[in-house]
Amino acid sequence: MDLRRQIALVKAWLPLLIASVVLSAAAAFLVSTQLPKTYEARATLIVGQSLSGVNPDYTQLLASQRLSTTYASIATTRPNLDVVIRQLGLGMTSEELSKRVGAAAPLESTLLTITAQDADPSRAAAIANALADQVVAASPAIQGRQADLQKSIDAELKATQVQITAMQSEVDRLNGLASPRPADLTTLDTIQGRLITLRSTYASILSFSSGSAANLLSVVEPAVAPITPISPKPLLNTLVAAILGLLLAAGLLSALEYLDDKVKDPDAVQAVANLSTLGTITRIKGDSGRSEIYRLVTLLYPRSAAAEAFRTLRTNLEFASVDSSIRTLLVTSSAPGEGKTTTASNLAVVFAQAGRRVLLVDADLRKPGVHAVFDLPNSHGLTTLLRSDEVSLTAIVNGTEQANLRILTTGPIPPNPAELLGSQRMQTILERLKADADIVVFDSPPLQVVTDSAILGSLVDGTLFVVDADRSRRATVRLGREALSKTGATVLGAVINRIPVRNHSAYANYYGDDGSELRPEKRPRGPDTSHERVAP
Repeated sequence: MDLRRQIALVKAWLPLLIASVVLSAAAAFLVSTQLPKTYEARATLIVGQSLSGVNPDYTQLLASQRLSTTYASIATTRPNLDVVIRQLGLGMTSEELSKRVGAAAPLESTLLTITAQDADPSRAAAIANALADQVVAASPAIQGRQADLQKSIDAELKATQVQITAMQSEVDRLNGLASPRPADLTTLDTIQGRLITLRSTYASILSFSSGSAANLLSVVEPAVAPITPISPKPLLNTLVAAILGLLLAAGLLSALEYLDDKVKDPDAVQAVANLSTLGTITRIKGDSGRSEIYRLVTLLYPRSAAAEAFRTLRTNLEFASVDSSIRTLLVTSSAPGEGKTTTASNLAVVFAQAGRRVLLVDADLRKPGVHAVFDLPNSHGLTTLLRSDEVSLTAIVNGTEQANLRILTTGPIPPNPAELLGSQRMQTILERLKADADIVVFDSPPLQVVTDSAILGSLVDGTLFVVDADRSRRATVRLGREALSKTGATVLGAVINRIPVRNHSAYANYYGDDGSELRPEKRPRGPDTSHERVAP
């Protein structure tokens, strides 16, 4: 579809698109506000001594990065989860808790992040901190080193540090004496010697302990109770739902439009049948159970938009044959039920209202309908003329309440309609009909059903091709046009029938209605041509 067609499609279905967006957004917002809230707390740990070391060792840094992924893997194991459940008294299993917690370690970082989700923000923080403590407590066992050995090393470091601090204080006191005694100087030398020894011992113990510095684990950011829930997010969900609703509706409409092969506008008529559109007729509403005469909108509803569309069609037909006047006009369509009989009848009325002597001939010798529209008998008609040359045209032509309009029905249905319409006698009758009227309008069978219309199209001055916007298919219209082309028929153009009223808003606004609300109680008693003027 080209851009213009897409814009027209959007305009036509704009209310539906807006409704889809509003309904999707409203539904998402209501659902989001009803869903339970979930809070997420996170605790951050660091592996190794990359922050506290003055000169971090690159090898230890790489080892810490590798170990962080290992800690992340064991953080959510079942033993750790079971301990957290017992400590916090959580009424759930380890499998249920595993769905609420997680651990992640970036590849190029020594940080480890533990997350916990819960409907209670305080409990979420407690779970994250408890799980972080379990990882810290399990860290010595990762390298296979016993926990009591690490405790012993830490105790030795602490004791040595206490001794160094105490001796340093004594050294400072002795150095601060104004008149030290010889005993004080001896004591100072002894303490300084022991201080050097303690510092050397402390450095050795610390060196042994820092050999495993890459495996040290500490909490750098404990979890706190979050304020804002991570889900649901009503505004985000509403926006996403609105966009998805719009895309879904647009996609559905595009698919329906692509799959719909109906000929609904002049561009489609031009593309499929290579015909100009001479007129567009709005859909005529009404009760299907009422008399056929109510299809004559030009006679019963002369101020309606549909009646004005038929008058526009009449004018366009006159301009379509500006080089030679049309004396005989065939109205046909591709398939049954596309409105050719209604079009031919209303077109005959508007020609008569313009002061032309009009003879409407029902040439559908298989399923006639003109007599039903005008409520006329069908005992005599076109087939009567075809059987005998002695029959007077005046005797079988029916007058109507519309001035200048007469009707020639089909008469008895013959067994061989195509042969009769293509006979020499039909051409002779056609000349008699032309001599008796200013314009002869023929209603004919559908082109796809029989060949009658194609045969008759080669005999008349021009053919009007009726397309139903509600049911005419591209393939059917194309075949009907080809059938007329094969017989050499002069096709003046097409008329699109049953166009939706919204596409004729200009007519409807100017004339006040589309003719669907007028409900006359009885048939008019006489012609009303006061609103018409004779065409030049």
